[in-house]
Amino acid sequence: MKKSKEPECSFCKESYKEPVLTVESVVLEYSIAAGSAKVIPPDSSGSVKEEWETGADDNRTIEW
Repeated sequence: MKKSKEPECSFCKESYKEPVLTVESVVLEYSIAAGSAKVIPPDSSGSVKEEWETGADDNRTIEW
């Protein structure tokens, strides 16, 4: 019967595994929020006219 060289214990240390570092490069054309703004040029009189879309009110009773 051969004896194993490793001690048989439940509290022995595990081998060290070094952390892995990954780097990802992201190239943006302008910025993340470039498409979220809307610019409206002024008309010939210099005023900016902007209309908001209004929807119907939702007056339902919601049961939780």
